[in-house]
Amino acid sequence: MHAGRRFTPIEFMKWTSHDTYWMLFLAAVPTVLYYFGLKFLALPWQPTAIVGTAVAFIVGFKNNASYNRLWEARQIYGAIINDSRSFAYTLRDALGGKQSIIAKRMFYRHFAWLTALRFQLREPRAWENMGHKRNKNFRASHYDIPEALSKVDVELARYLGQDELTYILSKKNRATQLTAVQSEELAF
Repeated sequence: MHAGRRFTPIEFMKWTSHDTYWMLFLAAVPTVLYYFGLKFLALPWQPTAIVGTAVAFIVGFKNNASYNRLWEARQIYGAIINDSRSFAYTLRDALGGKQSIIAKRMFYRHFAWLTALRFQLREPRAWENMGHKRNKNFRASHYDIPEALSKVDVELARYLGQDELTYILSKKNRATQLTAVQSEELAF
């Protein structure tokens, strides 16, 4: 599914060129063999049409599912933005304005939560194929991903004190732990 403004058809052709050449080779072999007299390679059109129709349905359903996931992610992103704004206004007003030390600490912890979440969402998953050589090469030549250029501990150190940083870095789910620490401070 093409969802971005920056992913042009030329980039898509460059990215898929290896697979395209491989499929052309696989298609050329039986075609050439058929041309040179191996007629048993011919297939009737009915099974080919049925398989083609089935593949079209499968691709259509997968495309629809991909779009739904993209839309759900966009909704969650919007909710994070709106909730962050509401949280910031509430904190500012409840804790004595922008100059309050407690409000600043909580703002910075919220920035740390956003940073931890950003890094957590960029962690590779087992089902992804970004580790393939051609995907790494394409990404390196076209995109700079900030989470790949820096480390989470350096980024979190901008917002957290040393004790809190050490505690958060010792946990697997850092974003959730930051939310728990934030909740504990709000409870007092």
